Formats: sequence, structure tokens, C-alpha cells
Amino acid sequence: MTVQMRRRCRRYCLGRAAIYLLILFATSSTVICSYHFYISVFSEQLNERSQIFIIDEKDLEDARIKPAKNIKLLHEDYFNTTNLACPYPKLTIDNSEIWKYLDPVKTSQPDCEKSTNWVYVDNGTFRLSPQALQKHGPIVCAYRPILRAKDDFSTMEGARLFPVFDKMPLVSDFFRADCRARDGSFYSNIHSGIMFDAGLHMRHIWNPMVKNHIGYNVLMFGFDSVSRMTFMRFLPKTFSYFIKELGGVVLKGYNIVGDGTPAALLPILTGQTEQELPEARRGHEGAKTVDQFPWIWKKFKDNGYITQWAEDLQVVGTFQMRLKGFNEPPVDHYARPFYLVAESMRTSKPYCFGSITRFQAMLNWIRDLFQMYPNQPKFSFVFHAQYSHDSNNALPYADDELVEFLKLMNKHGYFDNTMLILMTDHGARFSSLRNTYQGKLEERLPFVSMRMPKQFQEKYPHLMHNLRLNSHRLTTPFDLHETFQHLFEFHSPDAYQSKTNRSYSLFQLIPENRTCLQADIEQHWCSCLDWNNISIHEPIIKEFGKQAIAFLNSFLSDAKNQCAKLNLHRIHRANQLKTNEDLLKFVDSSDKDGRVPRFRNNSLENSWFKNLTLNQTKYYQIQFETIPGHALFELTAEYNPLSDKFLIRKKRLSRMNKYGKTSACIAHKRPEFREICYCSNLLNSTRKFDTVLVDAVIKNEKKIIKIKNTGANSSSLHR
Repeated sequence: MTVQMRRRCRRYCLGRAAIYLLILFATSSTVICSYHFYISVFSEQLNERSQIFIIDEKDLEDARIKPAKNIKLLHEDYFNTTNLACPYPKLTIDNSEIWKYLDPVKTSQPDCEKSTNWVYVDNGTFRLSPQALQKHGPIVCAYRPILRAKDDFSTMEGARLFPVFDKMPLVSDFFRADCRARDGSFYSNIHSGIMFDAGLHMRHIWNPMVKNHIGYNVLMFGFDSVSRMTFMRFLPKTFSYFIKELGGVVLKGYNIVGDGTPAALLPILTGQTEQELPEARRGHEGAKTVDQFPWIWKKFKDNGYITQWAEDLQVVGTFQMRLKGFNEPPVDHYARPFYLVAESMRTSKPYCFGSITRFQAMLNWIRDLFQMYPNQPKFSFVFHAQYSHDSNNALPYADDELVEFLKLMNKHGYFDNTMLILMTDHGARFSSLRNTYQGKLEERLPFVSMRMPKQFQEKYPHLMHNLRLNSHRLTTPFDLHETFQHLFEFHSPDAYQSKTNRSYSLFQLIPENRTCLQADIEQHWCSCLDWNNISIHEPIIKEFGKQAIAFLNSFLSDAKNQCAKLNLHRIHRANQLKTNEDLLKFVDSSDKDGRVPRFRNNSLENSWFKNLTLNQTKYYQIQFETIPGHALFELTAEYNPLSDKFLIRKKRLSRMNKYGKTSACIAHKRPEFREICYCSNLLNSTRKFDTVLVDAVIKNEKKIIKIKNTGANSSSLHR
């Protein structure tokens, strides 16, 4: 009995002890979990408080954004812009004259398919959507690779793979998926991703970067035909996040150096203008493909980088519309074949790939690159045009998806070692707002910005100081290219020296006295020059109009059988440049296309010579309209009264309205004539209208004549 009592007592005590231990363990676990939770929350709050971003007050004012608590504002006196030789013009996003011509979309997303895409790509693998599997049952798919054929102007499909199942590795970056479900439903769509390539994963080992290279990834994302003002107007969430949460720097004095997308991108990617590069224009003797250009991505590739380039709207491809394109793929991941196929598809939803937007698909392709190569250096440049090429009104569609993309990339740490550049090539060129004074300036002032990793900002405050000061100074596409060159010599013991006299790395301090002349910007494109309005009835302006028409017809002389002879309809506006001694150093160009400028020797500029030159050299700018076709042009030229001649060059000419298909007869053979030529075969339908109009203009009669609109109502083809 006593033994049993002892056993019961022992069991009771052990049971009670076990219960107490369990309670103690549970309590301790709860305390520890609560401790870690509160520590985590407190750390996040502490981290948010400690993450102070240095922000230019002007960026917030321009975009009408309120400052946040984690921001240190840089005020106007920090930048000391009073002595700048070329201050950028002060524009506003709410200018009523501009808003008369804007009609942005009211919804945040285009209308895509409601049913979720059956197929998506995840880190180089083919995936089936769980929603589709749940709704339709088992799914089997066929996979056709989309491949580049012999050159930039053809594609082909690879061998059909069937069946393919969930989680299969991709065998190409782009493919068409045709799927059927057990319930009889069918799905067909094209998709993009990044295929696994063992050789590319080893490149940074086989081709190590130079020891002085900083080693950062480079990610550039751009929009076509969007000014700095319009970027802030139509992408407010993206702009606010980029400034307030990422601490980006906006180059407010960034000025284009020529007309169109090639003139904007070639200096960034090659350091040279199209005129300085080897001949690559279609229809010109000796022209070759653009493979021979000194592309900056080649240099990155030679230093172990994985390279990526994509742009949509291939019908106006930057390097294919006027130029002969690439013979070989220029980068490791090249999206032209995909977009050639995409743009050949007939669809009632042109902004979509099934249930997702084409814009989101483009962003996903960048994300896929960073997922596939987490430890390899990367150079990516992706350029979107569909929302903004013909009109900026669809641009707000991009705001939500772009800001979420930036948040995702930042959350996953991809920006911790990446130079991020958000940019546009130029402002709107062929729209009604271009006829306004601010619209003219906006064309010349695109949105260009840079965000360096946080560790860079903390480790190199003097370079960030230079970058921020430069954001208020005159900068150009040449400077972006020079900045890329600087990355390769970043850790050199010697101070970086620019490779040309016209460019600076953005980490160097750009001189206050820098002028458009020194930056190699033609006065036609320079946004910091002062122009006086003058009467269109001045004799000098009438003479300018006559010589302008003579120049246009002479320029088209090689195609006079295809292009109609142009006549001056009327001059809409005239300006004269205020005297600027720096401009007087420019003499003329030594060729018809204005490729090679000549300047005066400074040693000859004694006071007598300066006074004489001031009396001789004047610069004028006119906006005029021609018939047939009612083309609107803006032209800048230098006038010499001794010879009564205007020095007119094509590169100082801007087309201000869309030409659509009015130059289709010559567009492929001689694409440089597109913006000027009006095809003679269109005259049959317009001759009876325009003949009367020409006679009226010649006789200086004031008549009200109904003109048949012959301009194309489809998208304009311009680059």
C-alpha cells in the first residue's frame, strides 16, 4: 500500500512539474516572440526615421508635392544658380495654355481580358496559372519559340514542343503558348521571359571587369516623347516615390542635342551623333548596319555584364526605321523579335497581352533579368513608346504599374547595387501643344533622372554634391555616356578626365559658365537662349520664308519624281535671337547636312572684328506652313546681310505636326525625306483644292477656301 502511494505521489508530482514546465515554455515562447515582434516593428520605425533623403525643394515645388518627415530639403541657395551662363527655363505643370491640348485617360489601367492568363513565366520556367487550373481542370500546352531570323527585319518560329507542362525550363526568351483544358477551353498568347544560359552565368568569371570599375548594375527605363513637365503631370505617383522614397535626382537642365529618338539615344549609347557615326542610313551609298557603332553595352559586355535592350513600336524602331538595323543581336537579351510578332497580331485590345498590359509585360521582363542573374553585373535599357508616341494622353496608364515595379525592385534589394536612370528622349514633337511657347521648350527638355545606391550616397558625399549641383546646370545625352565611361575608371587613383571637350561625367562638377555652344547644342535646340518676337511681315522674314522653301525643294531634289514641289502657304511666327557673343564664334557648316560645324579662332576676336560681326550675323527662327499637305515646320538659320543669304541646314529644322502616310511613297527608300516629302500620287485628290489655294497665296488674295484634309488619320511614323 505504501509503495503504491509513493508511486501515485511520484506520478502526480512529475505530472504537475511537466504542466508547469509546459506553461513556462509557452510563456517564454510568447514573451520571446512578442519581444522579436516589437523589436522588428521598432527597428522598422527606427530605420524609417534614420532613412533621411536629401531632396531638391524645386522637385517638390514643380510637381506640387508636399514634403515628408524623412526628407532634408535643399533650398535654392544650395544650388547658387545666379551665375549660370545657361539657366534652364522655369516651366509649370499646370500651365493653362498647355492643358487646353491635353486630355489624359481617366482610368488607371487599359481594359484587358478579365480572365487571368493561363501561362506566366517565373525565373526562367514555364508556369500554369493556379486560377486557370482550378477553373478549367488539367491543361496541356504546346510551346513554339519566337526567334530572330537572319536580321532585324524577320522572325521565325522554332520547333513545336508538345506537350509542355508546369515548371518546364524555358528554351527561348520568347514563345507562343497554345493550350487546351479538359473542359474544352482553349488559350493562345505570346509570352516573354529570360531563358537560363550557363555561359552567360559564367561570363563575369571568364570576362572579369576592369579592377577600377565600380561594379554597379545599370538599369535605364525610358518613355518616348514625354517632357519633364508631362512626366510630372501624368506619372505623379512614380515621380513622388522616385523622389521621396528613393532619393532620386532630376536633371532639370538636361537639353536635347537633335531631333527625334535617334538623336537622343545615340549620344547616350555611343557618345557620338548620327552624323559622326559611320553611314547607316538606308538608301545611302556605302551604308552598313549599325553593328559597327561603338555601343556602350559592348564595353559592359566585355567587362562581364549581362546586357538587355528592348523597345516596343518596332514599326518605328530607333535603329531600324531610318537606319539599317543590326545584323547580329546587339545584346544578350534582345526583344525586337518578340515585339515584331506582337505588333503583327490583330487584336481589339492593343494595350494588352491577354489579362496583363503590354507595359506590365515589359516591366516583368526587367524583373526576370534581375531574378535570373542575381549575382552577375547587368546592363539593361528598356524603352516604352506605346502610351506616349503619338499622344501623351494614355501615359497615366503607366503610373500605377511603374510605381509598383519600383517598389518591388527596391523591396527585393535590386536597387542596392544598381544605378537607376528614369528618362525620356524628348518632349512631344507632333502635337498641338508644340505650337505654344512652353510646348516648344518642353520638346527640348525631357525628363532625365538618376538614383544611386544608398551606400554610394553615404560613401561618396562629394560626388553626390556634384550630381545635385549638376541637376540645375546644362546637361546633355553626351554627359550620360561620359558618366558610363567614368564607371569603368571609378577607382582609378587619378581624377577622372572626360574623353571629349563637350561632355562631363555627372559626378564631375559642370562649370557654371557652360553654354550650349560648349555642350555642342545647336542654337535651334538650346532652351536657355532668349528670342524676341518680330512681325511676320518684316521683309527679312518674307525672304527667310522664300529661302526656306527653296531649301526644302532642293533637299528633296533626289526624289522630285516622287515628291511634290512645295510652296509657302504662310508664316505663323517669327523670332530673332538676342545678341550673344558666344554664338558669334560659330561660322557655318562645311557640308549640306550640317554635320561639321566650323568656329572662329578666338585670337581673331579683337573689338573691331566683334563689332563688325555683331552688325553682320543674326539668327532668326520661323514657324511656317507649306502646301500641298499643310506641313508645319520650325526652322532656325543664321543670316548674313552682306550676301543676303540664310545658312539653312536640315538639322535645324523641326516638323511640328504629324505627317502620317503622306510620305509613304519614299519612307522606306529614303526615310530622311519623310517629314518633308508630300507624295505626288496624293495630288490627284487634292490638286483642285491646293491649286486654288496656291494661286490665292501668290496673288495675296484673302479667300476662305475649304481644304480637304489629306493627312493620315493613323498613327504617325516618326523617329
